[in-house]
Amino acid sequence: MSVPAVRAIKAGRPDAHITVAVPSKIAAMWKLVPEVSEIIPLPNRSLLATVRSIRRQPRFDVVILFPNSLRTAVETWLSEIPRRVGYRGHFRSWLLNQIIYEREKTGPIDHQADRYLRVARELGAIVQDSWRRALPRVPDIADGAGTVPRADEPVKLGLSPGAEYGSAKRWLPQRFAEVAAAVVAELSVQWILLGTAKDMAIAETIAKTLGHSCVNRIGQTTLEQLIDELRECRLLLTNDTGTMHLASLLGVPTVAIFGSTEPRLTGPLGDRHIIVRHQVECSPCFLRECPIDFRCMKAVSIDEAINAVLSIL
Repeated sequence: MSVPAVRAIKAGRPDAHITVAVPSKIAAMWKLVPEVSEIIPLPNRSLLATVRSIRRQPRFDVVILFPNSLRTAVETWLSEIPRRVGYRGHFRSWLLNQIIYEREKTGPIDHQADRYLRVARELGAIVQDSWRRALPRVPDIADGAGTVPRADEPVKLGLSPGAEYGSAKRWLPQRFAEVAAAVVAELSVQWILLGTAKDMAIAETIAKTLGHSCVNRIGQTTLEQLIDELRECRLLLTNDTGTMHLASLLGVPTVAIFGSTEPRLTGPLGDRHIIVRHQVECSPCFLRECPIDFRCMKAVSIDEAINAVLSIL
């Protein structure tokens, strides 16, 4: 969700050498962004290990902190980067020398990408109101582009049924399975199951229903391989996940099931996505686990998801 802000900063300063410092597990994603000159994969270890990784690089003039955490501010302060820009965040204003102030809490909810773009604006970048329409799109067969399967090959569709944050963000696995089976009954498709090793039990439920109509890649892909798999997909059916945002970055349309989180805040970017959600009195709660009856997710019907998928295909 920070990619539009990085692009805006580079557009405003084409001469800038932009280095992103990110956890090593997501470093490959930033290779998709041509505005980024260099990537520092950060170790998943101590604060001091991160500082050492940053200090090995040529001296930076400025650091832009998108996360609100105190830790990121401490890391860059210890790295002796002279200009440190970011939101006040969690007890860290004393570590910053250019504070970006939050928008007053009036009007509609800002998407997280808009919040990052506010940082770009404060740094002098010009951000067009139409920035969402400028996001990449997956090529359409109707446009004479894109991957056209042979007549004897099914269309590949992605399915991401997990959510690393917690079970409150996961739609019921059997409903995912029934949606996928209904689409198979209508069209010549092959579902590619995508996710981490933590989602393997969910994958087994879905794979058992779909049989030969799916390929189970859950727990078997690196991030680079996940990117390659998504590029082959005409669509991704998903919960609110990192894979959803990756598909959005690649221009792959998504059907995203939301419950405990807020799509206006963290929904997929672009104009070829469908959000399936029912507003209930306790949503969004942003909890990892539902303490009551999972009503937000149970309210989303199988037919709604089927219709959303078929409307894109």
